[in-house]
This record gives sequence, C-alpha cells and structure tokens, in this order.
Amino acid sequence: MASNAVSSQTRTMDKPSTGLLRIVLVVMVLGLLAGQFMIPVIATDFGNEYYEVTHLVIPYSVLGILTLAALQLGLLMIWKLLSLVSTGMIFSQAALKWVNVVIICLAVATLLPSAALFHLLFIVDLGGPSILMAFAATGVGGLALVLLMFVMRGLLSDAISDRVQLEELSDLRFG
Repeated sequence: MASNAVSSQTRTMDKPSTGLLRIVLVVMVLGLLAGQFMIPVIATDFGNEYYEVTHLVIPYSVLGILTLAALQLGLLMIWKLLSLVSTGMIFSQAALKWVNVVIICLAVATLLPSAALFHLLFIVDLGGPSILMAFAATGVGGLALVLLMFVMRGLLSDAISDRVQLEELSDLRFG
C-alpha cells in the first residue's frame, strides 16, 4: 500500500517538471529547425568571403543539417521517455529502446561535426586555434554525453531488473 502512495506521489510531483521539460524540448527542437535553415545561409556567406572554402559550403552544410537533425531526433526520443514517465512505464524494456536511440543520436551528433572539423584542420589544412579548440570540445563533450547516457542506460536497466524482482516477490507473497 505504501508503495502505491509513493508511486502516485512521485507521478504527481513529476507533472510540473515533465511539463516544463516538454516546453524546453519544443523550444530546442524549434531552435534546431531554425538552425537547419540558417546553416546554408551562413556557410554561403563564409564561402563568399573566404574563397578557399567555397568548395566546402555544400558538404559542410549537409553535415551541419544532419547533425542538427540527429539532435532533434534525440530530443523527440526524450519526449517519448517523458511519456513513459507520465504513464508510469519508464521502468520497462520499452524505455531502453528509446534510450538506445538517444545514444545513437548523440554519437552521430558528435561524429559528424568532429569529422568536418578534422577534415578542415588536417586534410584541407585550414583553421586556427579556435577550430582546433572546437574540434577538441566537440569530441570530448560529445563523448562525455554518450558515455553519460551509457551509464544512465545501465542504471535504468538495473532499475528495471530490480522492479521485475520486486514484482515477482510481491506475487509470491500476496499470491
């Protein structure tokens, strides 16, 4: 009985947090969408100003747009996880599927800009210290987020396993 009270209390307390997070997710998705439209414009301006990178405008724009699309997909998966929280189903195998997609999205959103920056620095041999710092920050920051999500996935998996064991014990006890 106490377990049910805590569970319903937790869901009630989560409503303001999940509602606020949904608003933040919408703003972020819209911001990323605006960024997808701005990338080609900004890249074209750079290409017009610096002729040595004109040939990179289209491929780098595509990589930038794909990076933002990966982030958008990851945010949509977080929305799906919030739906599972709202319905009390976050501790289910279905949640692991969505967390896996978030991890993949973060990995893609790390690899694509890292590849573009690596290409610019070491293949095209352009860019200075700021591009090198952006390359390092993208790689390290993205890797940290991916690893954090792996840890969170492991914690969720353990919680799911614990919940299954508790339900089995409860079934044995109360028949």
